[in-house]
Amino acid sequence: MPKSLYIDPDKILRQEAKSKITFPEVPVMVYDKTVKQELEEKNFTEKDLLNIYRDVFVIREFETMLNLVKTTGGYNGVAYNNPGPAHLSMGQEAAAVGMAYTLNTDDFIFGSHRSHGEILAKGLRSIEILPEADLEKIMNEFWDGATNNVANKDFKGTAKEKGIRFLLYGAMAEIFARTTGFNKGLGGSMHTFFTPFGIMPNNAIVGGSGSIAAGAALYKKVNRKPGMVVANLGDGAMARGPVLEGMSFASMDQFRTLWEGDMKGGLPLMINVMDNQYAMGGQTRGETMGYTFPARIGAGFNPEAWHAERVDGYNPLAVIDAYRRKKALIEKKEGPCLLDVVTYRYSGHSPSDQDSYRTKEEKEAWMAEDCIIAFGKKLVEAGVADQAALDKIQADMKDVIFEMYKLAIDETVSPRMDLSNNQELLGEMMFSNGSVDSLGGDTKPDVNMPLEENPRVKQIAGKSRYYLDAEGKVVSKMKMYNIKDGLFEAIVDRFYKDSTLIAYGEENREWGGAFAVYRGLTEALPYHRLFNSPIAEAAIIGTALGYAMCGGRVIPEIMYCDFLGCCGDEIFNQLPKWQAMSGNILKMPVVVRVSVGS
Repeated sequence: MPKSLYIDPDKILRQEAKSKITFPEVPVMVYDKTVKQELEEKNFTEKDLLNIYRDVFVIREFETMLNLVKTTGGYNGVAYNNPGPAHLSMGQEAAAVGMAYTLNTDDFIFGSHRSHGEILAKGLRSIEILPEADLEKIMNEFWDGATNNVANKDFKGTAKEKGIRFLLYGAMAEIFARTTGFNKGLGGSMHTFFTPFGIMPNNAIVGGSGSIAAGAALYKKVNRKPGMVVANLGDGAMARGPVLEGMSFASMDQFRTLWEGDMKGGLPLMINVMDNQYAMGGQTRGETMGYTFPARIGAGFNPEAWHAERVDGYNPLAVIDAYRRKKALIEKKEGPCLLDVVTYRYSGHSPSDQDSYRTKEEKEAWMAEDCIIAFGKKLVEAGVADQAALDKIQADMKDVIFEMYKLAIDETVSPRMDLSNNQELLGEMMFSNGSVDSLGGDTKPDVNMPLEENPRVKQIAGKSRYYLDAEGKVVSKMKMYNIKDGLFEAIVDRFYKDSTLIAYGEENREWGGAFAVYRGLTEALPYHRLFNSPIAEAAIIGTALGYAMCGGRVIPEIMYCDFLGCCGDEIFNQLPKWQAMSGNILKMPVVVRVSVGS
């Protein structure tokens, strides 16, 4: 069953030969509204604006605490030694808060290499927009209340105030490797997440989220789930294979040309580049990269250049404005989109970084533009608050952070995992040993025909499952049931039971995959359940990771074992560890199909 896309030589050799390839212009820093204008247009309330200021400050103080712990051995005079990493994003807070503001809990974010700010921004916004009863339910049910019972024991505040304490404590406890942390202390600083708020895993591998987030967007599309997916990446990550391969996968024409009905249209994916000017110590602009602006990269992937735009990340309202416009495109299935959010990090790559690769003058020049100071001035000028009110917000949040810090380092209420008394604990988290017939529940799978009418099913039914026939003679190879038939039967059976199951890879559809195991599935399944992918092994496995993390079953295929090295991180690092490192929150129903033969 060949594809319906006719490749016309006249068009390619003659008609298109007389044209030019053009690229759309990339908007740069188009936002020009004042706070007063935003209020007059009812785009924000005064409370919204003060919450934005609060959230920006909370991130700064949270990371200030982590930095002081790493560099001085304590915070506010209370000593603590944290041997874990602390890749900080101080200076980037407005970019993170702007990113999170338009999102709800159906929208997922995947974090960058330095993602504390992204996590806190998304969590704080989720707390603000969730109904109080829903928020209380989440806190009380998560780990059977273990995290909330520490954060809010004897606290009598509102549900929103409890939510902020819960978020800050849960993140701190995770970073400090406590069992009351969001992932039981198994993820730590670089892998903290909280799915009830739409906060999906961040990644210690630079750019690792690039392909994983594309897989999450694929899950939402195929399974008709609401919301979009944001991949937060640093500008230094834009050379990484998972990012470029993930963008190639997300740009596939078939989403618009071959997928049918409500499946037609682009992936609900946003690449959000936290453009902080540095990749560790290398300057991406003028030194290690040639793009000048990360926004240029979108032009290499589709004619719309991923609707790319360069945005002032020091102004949270500018980021929010861009997100509102890009989210509207994604909701119309015109995604994916790319935002180049201009910001700057004040800290070194990590607290141990001597920061010798940049001048004091450069840092001071950027600090003079500081997002907290600048946004605070805008609020005062617009009459939203006076400086005393802003100072009170800061003082109140410092008090909450300090209180949560003291709880998170207290081993009596925030213990570490006891592997001495339960040496099998990690193993129990690594393997679920479970069986679920359908991850899609009662949802009816999308198929093209009844199973019994499938041509290959009929053919296999006529084959012999025995080596000898009734007369004791050897059955011919043409009539003998073989391993390809066994694999096909198991796979097609699951496709008709589980609506979430998809399969893809290099030449999966018309060719039937390696050794024609999938021959017959083309007739059985629509394009959104069985399709060809780019020759991009890191994306094939990386997107499968994201798809499975969100709750889907997936069979990615790497055509031959020789190509496993091309997706080494995804196969040997990402895929094996996420269930255990999540504290058993995530399940990974992925079967990687690889052919080994001669």
